[in-house]
Order: sequence, then C-alpha cells, then structure tokens
Amino acid sequence: MWLESALILIILFGIIILGNNRLSTMIQLLALQSLVLSITPLLIHPSIHAFTMTIVTIVLKVIVMPSLLFWAIRHVSIRREVQPLIGYGKTLLLGGFLMGVAFLISSKLDLPDKGMSNLLVPTAFSLVMIGFLLLVTRFKAITQVIGYLVMENGIFLFALLLLEKTPLLVEMGIFLDIFVGVLVMGIIINHINQEFGSASTVNLTNLRD
Repeated sequence: MWLESALILIILFGIIILGNNRLSTMIQLLALQSLVLSITPLLIHPSIHAFTMTIVTIVLKVIVMPSLLFWAIRHVSIRREVQPLIGYGKTLLLGGFLMGVAFLISSKLDLPDKGMSNLLVPTAFSLVMIGFLLLVTRFKAITQVIGYLVMENGIFLFALLLLEKTPLLVEMGIFLDIFVGVLVMGIIINHINQEFGSASTVNLTNLRD
C-alpha cells in the first residue's frame, strides 16, 4: 500500500515537471520526487543496506544536486524555459502516450515476482520516458540536466529489483558518476552563458573550430 502510494507520487511529480516551465519549480519538484524515491528501498526491503541507500540518496539527490541547479539558475539569471521545441500541452499528451507505452512494455516483461508492487517497473520506465522527453524537447541546458536526472531516477527505481543482489560499492560508484555528471553540466552551462549570454543549447550550433 505504502509502496504503491510512493510510486504514484513519483509519477505525478514527473508529469508536473514535464508540464512546467519555471526552472525553480522544476528543481523543487525534482527534489520532492527524489525524496519519495529515496524511501522506496526501505518500503521494498527494510535493511541496513536499504537504509544506507536512503541516506546517500537524500544527501545527493535531495540536497546536493538541487543546490547545484539552484546555483546554476542564479548564476546565469534564467527563470523559465520560454520556447520549447514542442508546446507544453502537446508535450503532456506525448508524455501520456509514452507512459502508456511504458506500461505496455512492462506488462510484456517476464520478471521474477519478489512480492514488489506491479507499479515498480512501469513507473521506472515512465520516468525514463519523461526524462528523455525533457532532454529532446527543451533547449535550456539546465532543463536538460533536470531531464537527465529524471531519467536517472527511473534507472535507480528499476535497479531496486536487484536491491538484495547489487553490491553497495557499485551503487556508490553510480551516485558518484551522477554527481560528477551534474557538476560537469554546471560548468558547461556556465561557459555557454559566458560565451553567448544565454544558456540555450541551440547556441552550440554556432560553434566553429
């Protein structure tokens, strides 16, 4: 019951992020989504391993990464994603369609039943779809970083199927990769803004040797 409620909240936050254009609100929603996500290991299999994952996830995904993103939007003075590639209404419709595809794909998978929620895999696939949609339909580099992090939340959720098998050291390595990735993207955003006076990745097409 609690796990299903958490998964529904996670998808709901993803949909709201997809339909939003205020960067600060999107970052806050991402932090809330990550907070709910961080407690799912304890809801699936309460243990020292799950508790450690929860603490590390909260520190990195709920505190550190949103703080870096807030620093980025303050530094480049960007508040909104004004002109996405696809309008917000159409993006939501496309997101709904991709979520339906995610549920259809997950229903075809033959996964071992470990007593987990039937919503776990569809939610994971839906987050990957939503994150990918943010990546390809938004021009602001910060919004694309948010899309990348939403995708990673989906991958993290899918990895919980192997919660009892995945070594903690490997998981810590994954978290470190994510942290470094966001840090590098922050540097790229800063350089794009300094060079062009805007953090839109469309400006990258103007680069020459």
